[in-house]
Amino acid sequence: MENRFTTVIAEVEKVRKGIAACAVLFLVLACLCFSFSERVLLVLVRLLGKKLVSYSPEEGFIALASLALYCAFVLTLPVAGYSLIWRGLVLPRVPAWRRWGGPVIAVATVLFACGVVLGYFVLLPAGIGFLVGFETGDVRALISAKRFISFCGMMMIALGLSFEAPLLSFFLAKLGWLKPAFFQNRWRHAVLVCTVVSAVITPTPDVYNLTLMTVPLLGLYFVSFLVVRVVAAGKKPPGPETPE
Repeated sequence: MENRFTTVIAEVEKVRKGIAACAVLFLVLACLCFSFSERVLLVLVRLLGKKLVSYSPEEGFIALASLALYCAFVLTLPVAGYSLIWRGLVLPRVPAWRRWGGPVIAVATVLFACGVVLGYFVLLPAGIGFLVGFETGDVRALISAKRFISFCGMMMIALGLSFEAPLLSFFLAKLGWLKPAFFQNRWRHAVLVCTVVSAVITPTPDVYNLTLMTVPLLGLYFVSFLVVRVVAAGKKPPGPETPE
């Protein structure tokens, strides 16, 4: 009992140090990203095709600071994933996966980047174009800088994190915690959950952007199902040999 308690305390101490290190890295990256935030904002504004507006004297600063925080969060994710999740949670329980650390973080980073790219080149242009398309000769859309950055940041980060689902499903299937039957019996629940999650993370209440967010999430659900099926098929014991 005492050894188990000591082990738990040691793990908590490692996690505490890891969180502190990630917090320091996040603050340093936020300061660095703030110096490049105007350039990043110009890249985002290309999606809009018009100038942003500031509704208060401090909104311009708050918008750039928010953008720097979003960028710092994204850049901190690989380090946090390796130090807190992989080394802090996974390896103490599955030491045999020690060699997989680097490849796993690399794959996770690529998957996250794929989600961000999908958001920037496909979903955001479609969603923003739909909303701005309601302008008329008498009604002109004035887009708040702070809300525009929040809209883009939330959508791209949510998509990036959602793209980790197949990788997470792979390891849960390897551990035997996730089986194909789970997906086969709960796809209707998945539609509801994906819709609710999309409604929460989509900054606007319109159905169009809600649908744009729901479709990729459902696609990731079925991709995760295929991953789990492949893993389950690989774990099946070979059949008995037929006598010649």
